[in-house]
Amino acid sequence: MRPIALLLGLAATLASAQQPVAVSSPQDPLPPPPLTSSPSSPDEPEWATPPSLTSPATSEPEPQEAPPPTARPTEPESREILAPTVRPSEPEPRQTPAPRKLEPAPKRPLRYSRLSADSGGPTLVLTEAVGGMVLGAMLGSTYDDENGRSDNAYAGAMLGALTLGTASTLYQYFVPVKRNESLLAASASTLGFMAGVSAANGWDLDSRRRALLALTTSQVGVASVLFITAGGEDVSSGDTGLVGMTAFYAFVTTGLVEYIGSRQSGESFRYTPLLIAPAAGMIIGGLLAIPLEIPPSSVRDVTLFPVGMGLTALLVGSRLDVSDVTVAKTVLGTVAGTFAITVLLSALSPDEPTQRDARADSAFQPVPVPVVMPAGRGNDALAAGPGLFMRF
Repeated sequence: MRPIALLLGLAATLASAQQPVAVSSPQDPLPPPPLTSSPSSPDEPEWATPPSLTSPATSEPEPQEAPPPTARPTEPESREILAPTVRPSEPEPRQTPAPRKLEPAPKRPLRYSRLSADSGGPTLVLTEAVGGMVLGAMLGSTYDDENGRSDNAYAGAMLGALTLGTASTLYQYFVPVKRNESLLAASASTLGFMAGVSAANGWDLDSRRRALLALTTSQVGVASVLFITAGGEDVSSGDTGLVGMTAFYAFVTTGLVEYIGSRQSGESFRYTPLLIAPAAGMIIGGLLAIPLEIPPSSVRDVTLFPVGMGLTALLVGSRLDVSDVTVAKTVLGTVAGTFAITVLLSALSPDEPTQRDARADSAFQPVPVPVVMPAGRGNDALAAGPGLFMRF
């Protein structure tokens, strides 16, 4: 019987171990009863009875329900209010003044050279030195005897060159003179000289008054240009070309009109209006440059095309059996008509770029300049006159 009791005890132990743990309800938590095997008979000894087996406890804690909310809020717990602790006042740091930022000194404009404030200074000095030499020689020769030496003419030339050259050197050292500004000043000096000499000849003035009048008109032209253009940017190439164009057309138109008039009336040709006309044309061009802003390419076209057509008409007329008056009238009409057509086309042309924009607009710039050279058979005399400076 003992072996049978042992087998039954082992079988009961294994069966209780394989059974799932029953989930207890939260309302009636009752632990499962211990699994024990009672002896098959009361006569069995104590050692033959198998030990009691209990079900293993689950590791997860059982969920606890939250207490239901009460109708009245619970009284707040009494809290101890502590007085704020007062810290000792700390000394405020002194605010040091911010360091001043030193403003950089204004940069001085870069000079053209040590002796010139800008690029037009040397041209102005050369113009005034040559003009002073010529005008001083003219004025000094009036104090020489007709059959004597020309000491006063030489002294006047050196004194005039030194005086006007020094004045222009000091001016261009302190005041910047731009390139186009200096070219306009040189043109005004030359045209003023021509106008003064021609006006003196037309009024039958003596040599001393003629020299003084030429000196006055020449320097007034230079001073007026420098006064108008001082303190600003350089004169644009379009305005410079416009002034030169008007002076040139005034000279050509006046010459053709005087030639036609002298041929028809049988009188001698008058040079006074011809030499005064360029100065008047320069003044007109300066006034037109104030409201107008013409590009250099338009000035070039308006100058070259009419002049080219006029020269073509003059060449064809001189080869044919035609009177000089007819040729002059034809040239004048051709120049005027081509000028009007070119101005109209330039005004109507669009501002869009063209294929010829790669070329520089101001590639060719003709500028009148004074010219002094020896004259006479043995080069024993001095001649002065207008010249043309061409810049490519």
